[in-house]
Amino acid sequence: MRVAIQGCCHGELHQVFQRVAELHAENPIDLLLILGDFQSIRDEKDFQSISIPPKYQKYGDFRDYYHDDELKPSVLTLFIGGNHESMRHLMLLPHGGYAARDIYYLGYSNVIWYRGLRIGSLSGIWKKWDFHKDRPSWETLESGQWSSKVRELYHVRSSDTKPLFMLNGPLDIMMSHDWPNEVVYHGNTQDLLKWKPFFKKDIQTHQLGNPISWKLLTHLKPKWWFSAHLHVKYKAIVKHNKRKKKNQDEVDLDLSSEDERDDLETVFLALDKCLPRRQWLEIIDIEPDTTHPSFKNKDTLYWDPEFISNLQTVADQNSIPKVKDAIDWDQYQIPQYVPGIQRQETEQTSNYNHKFFSNIYNA
Repeated sequence: MRVAIQGCCHGELHQVFQRVAELHAENPIDLLLILGDFQSIRDEKDFQSISIPPKYQKYGDFRDYYHDDELKPSVLTLFIGGNHESMRHLMLLPHGGYAARDIYYLGYSNVIWYRGLRIGSLSGIWKKWDFHKDRPSWETLESGQWSSKVRELYHVRSSDTKPLFMLNGPLDIMMSHDWPNEVVYHGNTQDLLKWKPFFKKDIQTHQLGNPISWKLLTHLKPKWWFSAHLHVKYKAIVKHNKRKKKNQDEVDLDLSSEDERDDLETVFLALDKCLPRRQWLEIIDIEPDTTHPSFKNKDTLYWDPEFISNLQTVADQNSIPKVKDAIDWDQYQIPQYVPGIQRQETEQTSNYNHKFFSNIYNA
């Protein structure tokens, strides 16, 4: 599987899609992942809910795709939310859904399958004072014309992360907007500081990034973790089985075998925003699970049964996570795009809730 990764989009969809189309024509690309600041602004009212000073606000390219059912990228595109989003739009799709033709939003958090790849996601950024708060409802914010709390809406909540922490199965890819806060120490920090010298204090104090994402990284151990937000390209390798012990002379001894280190490592990659002469796009090859039903059904996205079960458990605190031994994967197929469905956000969410939560909400 050839996967294209793009950092902060900032509404520049035409430029991103054009460059991916050029690369796709040279050597086919299977999937595009956009790591936040997507800016899905549909109309004038959406500007009320985006954390951007008025003088910098602009429509960007998204509304062309939102209003034209025939316009689409050359490659299926999945995206997560960042800290500069139209929350008036994205809050209508808390569990994800079609934002346009062949453009699928992954919601606050998610795990999906596509062509043999298991992909996890977490939208937003970390602010500890909002982590345990509930988000206000869309209806409350709409009635108040989004006059308050806009900056809080894209902050990660504990309810977003709980179903991810409950996962047991391995992930191929994890997407987040901000960086896991300890990952910086697993790459070349001196080189990073040449580009971003003002990161020095945060690096020294372990404040650069999201501590919850780091806990997720060490728990989930995905093969790849992709982030954006800090507007710089950075690569690091986290070796999960590397254990160290101090000897009597306080010399670090590496007690893990070469095989262990090779088997369990996460490659972290952060990318820049979409600007000239910036490193905002990367193409990687990832080996899929060729035995998975999603690999054979190449035009279909699948919800992940384990993640759905975890969501149900979080919603119904008295339940225990259950995933059937024999999974009917047809029941987890994400419906194909239907023209105009992107403009029916509440219907997409209602159908999702009816499918997976009707027993809980009607109990």
